[in-house]
Amino acid sequence: MDGDDPMSSPRWGWFVVAPMLLGAALCLVTRSRSPDGRPLPSARQEAPRGEAPREGASRRAPEEPPALAGSAEPAEAVGGLPLVGPSPDDRHDGPAHPHPTTPRHLEIQHENGLVALLNDAMSARNGARMRELLNEVRRTHPGDANGLQDGYGIIADCLEAPGEASRAAAEGYHARRRASTVRRFVRTICLEGG
Repeated sequence: MDGDDPMSSPRWGWFVVAPMLLGAALCLVTRSRSPDGRPLPSARQEAPRGEAPREGASRRAPEEPPALAGSAEPAEAVGGLPLVGPSPDDRHDGPAHPHPTTPRHLEIQHENGLVALLNDAMSARNGARMRELLNEVRRTHPGDANGLQDGYGIIADCLEAPGEASRAAAEGYHARRRASTVRRFVRTICLEGG
């Protein structure tokens, strides 16, 4: 009876494989055509005569710094894609980097890196290193809208010179800064002695 099973014959496999191959071929054909049915140019095709290659026109020398947002010419990002500014009036005539790195992005990234180092020093209970990093944060990022710098300073005081003064400062910070992300560390390290 095993030999009579039509599902085990080699011809049955073609009923499964043939539609899969046809689907893959159709997928390749549709991906190589534009919406109006014309074939898309491949990366290997040359530009038409009299036209400069589009990719080469946007290239810059590697040592040239990227232009800042709002400048007349967009800078080049990683991967050769130009950066486009956030304004709807900025040029959007082709592929562009989806999230341009602006000076503000770099500033936030630097500040977050310093905060990560502060957290590492706090975990190691190294008050001197925290004080060193805190001075760098205050020098490069003077605004402290969330009171994080004050909280890290109080924690550094508690680690370097535990006593009544540092405990009173910690209690005041803990009472005032209820939404601070550093508040729990002030409580754990300064008030609970953890």
